[in-house]
Amino acid sequence: MPAALAGPLNRIKTLLETISVGQKIVIGLLVAGLLLGGFMFTRWITAPTLSPLFSNLASTDASAIVEELTAEGVAYELADGGQTIMVAQDRVYGLRLTMSGKGLPAGNETGYALLDQQGITTSEFQQQVSYQRALEGELASTLKAIDGVNSAVVHIALPKEEVFATDEGKPTASVLLELAPGTNLSGEQVQAVTHLVSSSIEKMDAADVTVADSTGAVLSAAGEGVSSAAGDAQAQQEQEFEARLAANAQQILDRVAGPGNAVVSVRADLDFSQRDTTSESYSYTPGTPALSDTTTKEDYTGTGGAVGGVLGSESTGTGGTGDSTYNKESTTSNNAVDKTTETVEGAPGAINRLTVSVVMDNAIAGGLNQQQIQDAVSNAVGLVPARGDAISVAAMAFDQSAAAQAKADLAAAAAAEKSQQMWSLIRTGGIGAGILLLGLIVWLRSRRRRGEDYEELELDDDDLELDRIQVSSIRDPELDDMQARVELAKREKVRGEIAEMVSDRPDEVATMLRGWFADAK
Repeated sequence: MPAALAGPLNRIKTLLETISVGQKIVIGLLVAGLLLGGFMFTRWITAPTLSPLFSNLASTDASAIVEELTAEGVAYELADGGQTIMVAQDRVYGLRLTMSGKGLPAGNETGYALLDQQGITTSEFQQQVSYQRALEGELASTLKAIDGVNSAVVHIALPKEEVFATDEGKPTASVLLELAPGTNLSGEQVQAVTHLVSSSIEKMDAADVTVADSTGAVLSAAGEGVSSAAGDAQAQQEQEFEARLAANAQQILDRVAGPGNAVVSVRADLDFSQRDTTSESYSYTPGTPALSDTTTKEDYTGTGGAVGGVLGSESTGTGGTGDSTYNKESTTSNNAVDKTTETVEGAPGAINRLTVSVVMDNAIAGGLNQQQIQDAVSNAVGLVPARGDAISVAAMAFDQSAAAQAKADLAAAAAAEKSQQMWSLIRTGGIGAGILLLGLIVWLRSRRRRGEDYEELELDDDDLELDRIQVSSIRDPELDDMQARVELAKREKVRGEIAEMVSDRPDEVATMLRGWFADAK
């Protein structure tokens, strides 16, 4: 072993032999923690960043892609229940090109890409079928973009075009949605599905679209005047309107009676029918010039008898003699008349009737004027008695058991949280105190070891000093005999202490001597 390394190694060995078992355990744990932390940090730093290679994959496409990645030895991870494949970020684009060259992912719907595969010899029937398949695929891809929809299947029934047909058939569509676990589509989302499909197909109405989920539940049936989705939207609109009115009234009651001492409920009957009204009105302003005037005159002058007789009798008429004159004049005027045509389109959601119920606690209702409460609530919700709206105010005993139980539960929860915080502080303090105590013990033991080493070194220095005195006494014959005996007694005492130390602690003395010899070299 080189001499440059022998000294440091011996010092380390000597240091390890001098420390206690507890200190060795602590040092070992610290070294093991540092090594483990360094290993985990190195692994985290060197781990590659993963990015999605493909997402929303069908099971067949995911299986084929995984087989290709395994054959090429590419590391991957599956996410989203096997629908997403994650690979190293720096290899995403290269792998996408590789998989695309192998026709992956194949996909179940290719959309308008099907139209690119038609040849010159494609028949009209094949063109029609390809167009229908492409339209279904594009609609399915569009519906999958809705939140909560994993996959969609769209079937379209297009009527056959007839040249001489008088009645044309209407196109219809059916949609099957596979929803994510725990997902339920709202009425507005179902309406969005029906309108997306109907708006993408010529001459299709939203009422001709049937929507169902993978469990077989019909979300919107074709042919219904008001679909279930529209009914849900109307019910939701009624609930929101009732909640808004009830909040206005509840705010007043809470200020007057106190929170929790009065409850208000509003029931609204809304009219969702849509009506169009057209009215025409005419008016004439006096003094307005006529648009056109037409005058007709008839004049007659002649001789002869006038024909006479009784109407209806069988007798012959009597004749008369003399001259006769006939004049007739008629005038027709076309006056300018103001015409007003008004078309009113009624928006759905008109209020048919409102009913309001107010219940107050007996303990509070006695000190309040119920008529004033009734008037205030009526104004807050906008009651119209002429429309048939009604309100009722009642005083009843409230059940306070739930409130008392809730209060007790809150108090218990607060006490438990406080106790948990106290015990957490105690545990934290105990751990800190234990660490400090352990550090103090290690420091005291190391300090005691250093003190013992210093004592040994001092003994060794005294021994060397006595030896020097002995040598000087030999060289100087004029020293006093008494002084020589005293010095001899001291040396004997020191030798006795050294011998006692060697017999009591031979390992430590040997270690110290080896260290001296190593330093001397």
